[in-house]
Amino acid sequence: MNIGTFVGLVALVSIAAAAVVWIRRYFDSTPLDSYHPGKAHTHGKFGCKFDRDEVNRTRDQKRPRIDTNDLTPDPAVAQILAAISDSDVRKTILDLSGEQPFQLGGQSVQLTSRNSYHNGLEIAMRYLEQFYSALGCKFERHSYKRRGKEMFNLIVEFRGTVNPEKVLIVGAHLDSTAGNPWSTENRAPGADDDGSGTAGLMEMARALKKMRPGCTVRLCHFTGEEQGLYGSYAYSDKVAAEKTQVIAMIEMDMIGYCNRPGNRVDVHDDQDRNGSHTLVELMTRVAARYNLGLNVFDTHNFAVHDRSDHAGFLDHGYKAVLVSEEFTDEGFTPYYHTVQDRIDKLNFPYMLNVMRMVLGAIIELAECK
Repeated sequence: MNIGTFVGLVALVSIAAAAVVWIRRYFDSTPLDSYHPGKAHTHGKFGCKFDRDEVNRTRDQKRPRIDTNDLTPDPAVAQILAAISDSDVRKTILDLSGEQPFQLGGQSVQLTSRNSYHNGLEIAMRYLEQFYSALGCKFERHSYKRRGKEMFNLIVEFRGTVNPEKVLIVGAHLDSTAGNPWSTENRAPGADDDGSGTAGLMEMARALKKMRPGCTVRLCHFTGEEQGLYGSYAYSDKVAAEKTQVIAMIEMDMIGYCNRPGNRVDVHDDQDRNGSHTLVELMTRVAARYNLGLNVFDTHNFAVHDRSDHAGFLDHGYKAVLVSEEFTDEGFTPYYHTVQDRIDKLNFPYMLNVMRMVLGAIIELAECK
């Protein structure tokens, strides 16, 4: 084979590989059904966590006033919130981002990627199952298919002791990407996106095991988020088809980066869609009640419309919000969807307090004892 033929074959293979990626990307960005427009479909913008134009348009708008006066903390709840441990969260994120090995089924393993098309996602799923088994939690895999591929969410349930038919859903996504989610990325640490939210769910489970929720609480580890909210769309469809009485849905997605003074945490309600602003109010009051040092920012716009896993639940008429770090040009992480999304970029005191805010909201919504 002469050099010209060889170069031609290499070029042809490269073109074919790129075509496969773009074909997959096209099909994976189309709407799943009449309920869901799809993540990538939103504004025709790929890979952006928030709509910058919408953020800037609504930057100075007046927002509903939230009363934070006369809030007396509950000492028992304050103790539960304080128990969220830096060392536990740190270990979880180091494990999930592949920055240290961990024991799985008696063997030492080390992740490199949690991309939906990489075998690391299955290892991460087994890691979670091992954690919840050791904690004594009830959990199951929720199977769904996307373009012929079987995929799984992990659902952890804490049965309600008073009104078990009512369900509070709290989510985060397990998968990660370093910018090309439609390929089998071999390095996609995803410490913030969304190792931070995943670690948060695990901390919620530690706390809930010590309490008795009045309603049922489901902690949902979604997959396929980076390709188009696959897992949460599928699970929200299941929940709606079963006519589940969902009282609220809270998504934690990127809660670990804060590199500016003020400790701003954004709570996105799609401008009070389905009455979701009540969840913004609740978290604002929890942060104030327990002196968490957070500036809870009511985005009250459509900047994350169909861009994270709360979207499918909003589509079905449920109250739902996304809790995130600051999504603005000034505050957004420069490590988003890169191999630099590692644990050393995270602000741990800030992140732990965001987890405490969400846990405080869970305790109130689920009427935990």
